[in-house]
Amino acid sequence: MANQIDSSIERLTQLADSDGVFYVLALHSFVEARLRAEISEVGTIADFVQLLQASADLLKKRGARADWLTVLSRMAQEHVLVEELRRGFRVLDPEEVVAATHNFLSFCRLQGIDSPALKGLRQKLHAWRTHRAREERETELSRVQAEILAAQPNARALLTLTEQWTRDRNRLAEVDGEIERVSSQMARLRQAGGAAPDRPPPERLPELDRHLGRLRELRAPLVERLEGYHDLDRYVEHVRRFSLYTRTRMDYERTLLELTAEQQQAVDEIRGGSDFLIRGGAGTGKTIVLLHALKRLRQDASGELALTGRGRILLLTYTNTLVKYDRYVAEILRERETGDLILTADGFLQSRMGLLATRSRIDYGLIPRLAQRLNTTTFFSPAELAVEIEELIFGALITRQEYVEARIPRRGMRQPLSAGQREAVWQIRDRMVEEMEQDGIYSKNYSRRKLVEHLEAHPEDRRFRDIDVAFVDESQDLSAADLRALRLMSARGLIMAGDSGQSIYGVSSPYKRAGIDITGRSRILRESFRNTVPIQELADAYRRRGEGEEEGAGAVAFRDGPIPELYLAGTRDELARLLVRKASLFVDRLGYDPENLTVLAPTRTDIATIGDLLGHAGYRHADIRDDDFSFRETGTIRLSTLHSSKGLDFPVVLLYLPGLPSRGELDDRSSGILNRNLIYVAMTRAMDNLNVFMLEGAREGQSDAPLEDLVAVFRDYQRRHT
Repeated sequence: MANQIDSSIERLTQLADSDGVFYVLALHSFVEARLRAEISEVGTIADFVQLLQASADLLKKRGARADWLTVLSRMAQEHVLVEELRRGFRVLDPEEVVAATHNFLSFCRLQGIDSPALKGLRQKLHAWRTHRAREERETELSRVQAEILAAQPNARALLTLTEQWTRDRNRLAEVDGEIERVSSQMARLRQAGGAAPDRPPPERLPELDRHLGRLRELRAPLVERLEGYHDLDRYVEHVRRFSLYTRTRMDYERTLLELTAEQQQAVDEIRGGSDFLIRGGAGTGKTIVLLHALKRLRQDASGELALTGRGRILLLTYTNTLVKYDRYVAEILRERETGDLILTADGFLQSRMGLLATRSRIDYGLIPRLAQRLNTTTFFSPAELAVEIEELIFGALITRQEYVEARIPRRGMRQPLSAGQREAVWQIRDRMVEEMEQDGIYSKNYSRRKLVEHLEAHPEDRRFRDIDVAFVDESQDLSAADLRALRLMSARGLIMAGDSGQSIYGVSSPYKRAGIDITGRSRILRESFRNTVPIQELADAYRRRGEGEEEGAGAVAFRDGPIPELYLAGTRDELARLLVRKASLFVDRLGYDPENLTVLAPTRTDIATIGDLLGHAGYRHADIRDDDFSFRETGTIRLSTLHSSKGLDFPVVLLYLPGLPSRGELDDRSSGILNRNLIYVAMTRAMDNLNVFMLEGAREGQSDAPLEDLVAVFRDYQRRHT
């Protein structure tokens, strides 16, 4: 048997450099033979795609690994594509041939086939280990990509056709089913009536025959209409090709579990003993670097703990969703033990506050309520006063001398203040502190300030100094008070990852105010492995168009993919329905599993609206912020607010942008920077496909500059690449 497998694979290797279509069909013939031999239940299924689907269903019932289902699903989509190309006498791109080889090798790995003859096929994957710029690859995929771009002006019409196509397809399936039922019934009646010429036919046969004729009359225009969806079929084929290739290459890169050269260099520079910052644009792998560096520091420290008395190593991040995601990534990296060390910075600091004041509690809505009651100013609304005190004074650890006497700049705040007005604010601040201390109920940032004051006054208190090194993800969105408290608790410094261009909560860098000096102790990552080239190019163009800092911008992507698409509509309702149509196209025609789709929207109300529409269309959905949500969950389309998507990535992003959150307490420039950063973050969550849905009013020349610029960037991108 082994000799036969070796011989078959050697024949496949000889075909590898021949016509790509026939080579891939040969790979599939090998797979078909193996499945028929291994799974007896599928032996009678003639169609290869149906055989793959049946095999996947059986393996799922037997508890097979998810890898099996992924490989068989991709091969089924691959086979449909290759057959279409064969019938049209068209060619496969060399990159698509490599993708098919990767899927075949994955099948062999899962089957336990480790033939020496596979070495020749593995060498074909070498092209993917060498990152080449897209300009170096003048290929068939470039032509396909150009046709996708050319179809974008008609994209909305194509989505409308998708609904009609779905109705026609379902109706045709019903008619075909009824034709089959009636034909079978007529055959049984004829058999029961006998074949003798002198025996009359059963009474119902003429009636059934007329019904069959009517069904065939119904069928003819349905078939004709389905054959007439040429533009839609062509568009779907092109997007399917790119999507299949892009997903396969991403799968390949993740199975390597290898760091890029620049990521490895960053890990090597992280030793502990001093603060360090990993910077880089979206998708450059900052979190991956932290996880690898954390693993190595734990290994280095494991033999020393008993001798040195070193404390714990932790990875702290911004939200509970990010904790779940980082633990999920740690499992992918086969670092399950690391997952137990990942916490939210907020939860960790709350537990520390419990050591300081055992009967205290933190109330996140406290300062807005106090501001509503204590605001005696005529120049601040309660909301503006709350932001001034909680985010600026408490969050940035500002002293009275700095605020009132030195009149420290209040970067980003809309309302300028005189010395007298600052004094009035500080007096209200003191009244808030007095009430918090009296009740033992603290705001978030004031609790951090209390921790900092205690740690600076009592450096000998070992209850708070049991941390050796703290790794901090998304550090740019923590307050200076957060970072200062963490720094004082960490014996050998903070290892941070952040990007000011992805800051969505504050416009000032927190590091200097926290007393953290990273001069000469930072590393910039510039190679993006999350996003495709088109997504990266579009996002960087949008980032450059704004007035925010460009730290990390200009990351280089190497994985090609579909062109991002923009959809415009006149109303929110129409826009939401367009989005659901596109979701349907991804799941029903492009073969994406529902969990690969994520809808990002500005508010919880928007999320609820989209969720209701998806539910009415028959799709299960889940909010990633829910406590019981797991990133291992399958079969559901994922929903998230823009803010909650930070630090995550998804194969397909449907970005719903009918408007943006209000930031009335900030000046126009700062509000614009944060909203642009928020849009940039949302765009770069997409690994394969990015689709943006906006109201038609957000055009060039309108007042909402971040949205206006996004439309303009899309237009510029289309003009440059047409």
